[in-house]
Amino acid sequence: MKVDFKKLTASTLSVAMLASLAGCAMLDKDDDAVLAVVEDYAEAVKKFKAGDIAELSSNVDDEWTESLEAYFSTDADLYGEDYGPIIEAIESTLSYEIDEESVESSKKDGEASVDITWSIVDYATIYDDVIADGGDLDAYLAALADGDSKEISQTINLVYDDEEWLVEDKNNKNLEEVYAFFEDALEYQFAAAISTDLIDYVEWYYSDNGVYTDVYTIELDIIPTTEGQEVEWEFYYEYYLDGQLVFTSDACTDSGYWIESYYGSSYDPAAMTDDNGYLIAGSYECIVYDMAGNVLADDVCTVENGGASTVVIPGGSGDVDESVWNNGTDQYWYSYSDGTGYAMGEGDYSTSESVIEYTVQVYDEASLAYFPVYYEVYYSESGDLDDAEFVYSATITPSEYSNGYFYEFQYVDNAGLDAGSYFFVGATDATGSCMLFNAEATVS
Repeated sequence: MKVDFKKLTASTLSVAMLASLAGCAMLDKDDDAVLAVVEDYAEAVKKFKAGDIAELSSNVDDEWTESLEAYFSTDADLYGEDYGPIIEAIESTLSYEIDEESVESSKKDGEASVDITWSIVDYATIYDDVIADGGDLDAYLAALADGDSKEISQTINLVYDDEEWLVEDKNNKNLEEVYAFFEDALEYQFAAAISTDLIDYVEWYYSDNGVYTDVYTIELDIIPTTEGQEVEWEFYYEYYLDGQLVFTSDACTDSGYWIESYYGSSYDPAAMTDDNGYLIAGSYECIVYDMAGNVLADDVCTVENGGASTVVIPGGSGDVDESVWNNGTDQYWYSYSDGTGYAMGEGDYSTSESVIEYTVQVYDEASLAYFPVYYEVYYSESGDLDDAEFVYSATITPSEYSNGYFYEFQYVDNAGLDAGSYFFVGATDATGSCMLFNAEATVS
């Protein structure tokens, strides 16, 4: 049998070359070493070991490591008492799974990559749910322990440096995604429950044993104990009219001898009133809650309409009954230019100021403590009322201070007042049919 040694030799050489190439490829790949480094890195991330993370990372230094260690801090003096327990609860849920089939590596190219999936409790959604339910810190921590998880999918990139594989996380993108909860939790706040032991009693302010007649405003007051007077109360409240919810307040803060919950047309533009502007008759229930949703007070008052006004103010500009409106020395211009506020005799302001205020002290508090007054402000550069232009209007009720109730009719221009005259005109309503005052302030 004749043998073609030429063909045999060529075949043998081809097999040898393929084997050689395969051997080179096998020598170039380093999958096992890459997976080992990624496993160590993932464990260090999971256990929050800044030093180990740094040793397995490229292009980091001691300052980077110190910054990461500071990032892990839960110092109560810096971040509050709640922060540490929240972080600890979230940390305990962190886990990972490495996709070994995804590994790619090349010593020649000096690059490698592996896919990893992190799992962590869905702390943000759980927080929103707990807050919506009025829960506190304990409720949140309990929910974290049993809550659903979310996944974070990442690709870990590595570089081959000085014969070792190191994780390359450009701009700390992967770490920041996994560790986002350290920053998110800084915003988490839980309202502490207010003990009802701090409440002495409740009363309906300026009522006749819980009965109001012809009123614009009603008010339920919590009267704190001596200890409760030293507490800053954070709360909100609801008003019900004949069993139907008609008003929910914003978050309120109050302290001192009365913790006040108001209702009326000055607080709720949708409040139902009669032809005289009084609250309609009915049964009004006020429920006061702390910010954790616990009931602090729940009481009912009755509003009756007698058909006649309890406040009589004669009409006509300048025709004001001093016994009711308290005209004269108790009406004055007010300035804030010195930072504390002081009364002015003539209403002379400078362009460097930003607030003009015409102040009227209430004489008859029983009648006028909550009486709404509408006012308008007009401006004239020349000082002539005939060419004055309307610039502002509002309806206000008096503010209470230690020395009584005061109407504070203001005009504010944060850019600074323009030189000229400002005319303030007050009335019982926007029709101007019952004038209470007109006054002029000069700015120069």
